[in-house]
Amino acid sequence: MNYPPVAGIDVGKNFSEMCILSPNNEIYHRIKIYHDSIDSIQKAIGLLQKAEKDFAIRPVVVLESTGHYHKILFHYLSDSGFEVSIINPIQFDSIKNIGIRKVKNDKFDAHKIALLYRFSFIKTTAVPDDVIDCLKSLCRQYYKLGDELTTYKNRLIGIIDQVMLNFTEVFQNVYSKTALAVLDRYPSPNQILKANKKTLISLIEKTSKKGLGWSTEKYELLVLKAKEFKDLSISNPGNLAILKVNISMVRTLQEAQKNILDAINEIILADSLKDDPVLSPIINLLCSIPGIGVLTAATILAEVGDFSAFSSPNKLVAFFGIDPSVNQSGEFTGTRNKMSKRGSRLLRRVIFTTALANVRSKRNGNKTNPVIYEFY
Repeated sequence: MNYPPVAGIDVGKNFSEMCILSPNNEIYHRIKIYHDSIDSIQKAIGLLQKAEKDFAIRPVVVLESTGHYHKILFHYLSDSGFEVSIINPIQFDSIKNIGIRKVKNDKFDAHKIALLYRFSFIKTTAVPDDVIDCLKSLCRQYYKLGDELTTYKNRLIGIIDQVMLNFTEVFQNVYSKTALAVLDRYPSPNQILKANKKTLISLIEKTSKKGLGWSTEKYELLVLKAKEFKDLSISNPGNLAILKVNISMVRTLQEAQKNILDAINEIILADSLKDDPVLSPIINLLCSIPGIGVLTAATILAEVGDFSAFSSPNKLVAFFGIDPSVNQSGEFTGTRNKMSKRGSRLLRRVIFTTALANVRSKRNGNKTNPVIYEFY
């Protein structure tokens, strides 16, 4: 059997190390590839083409998934006609102790990546669809912004508790547009009490869009609570400045999440208008499952990519990382095994939130998913 040469690439931020192995596993060539230099990348392409000529078979390229840093090389090499495999860092860790000596450097890692492909015959990763890749980036950014937003919301609550603890008795959702507008303009009980009644009611009415009667009731309750707490308020300049900063950050992150969500919806809409849509049929199918909305469906599709790449449900479950781990040695078999958590963390996150949605009730009292609710 004529094995192809294998090029292992250890990916870094600004540059990568490539090690090409001959069919008999000898080092054929090494090269450092600079990601911001087209000449450097083309030189690496030239070495791969030379290896193809010398061994009469096209080399296979293998690189480790390293955040977003591998994407430039992956796309350029794939577009150049080479078969490219991406390995998970967990797979790479499996061969880190192949030698007795403890050696850790980029050149050695590139060599090990090539050997891992040679010994394990890793399945080649298909070139990701540009739309799927774009959707994946947007969904991941949305959840990252959500995590940052939660951090600033918690900080905001911490300051509100000191400035006006009973503010939540007026506005249960202190992150709402109305609550943030009131806090931003009147950040302390004394400023609320000194505020012009018509101006404050107008602000509440304009931001809430709930009418004059509701806004007046909120104003009266707000003034009552401000009187109750004014002597206890820690409304020093430091707390008021921090309050303003956190309000600004919450608003900025909320707007950023909205922009990301709009971009996701635009991609789905544009796909649905095509003669042969790719995203919308799968998203519509996923949305037919109780508890799954457009964002969750888009996230699942973006993370999984090609569902047909999984030959059985068990393999898809393993990709989610919710398959049970196995602990067995000799006659011992472990019985307290946890989830493997080897797959996509984001997929486990959306599956968890979907599960929570399935055991809740709607506003009208009906269960989101009566069958799952009863099971739960």
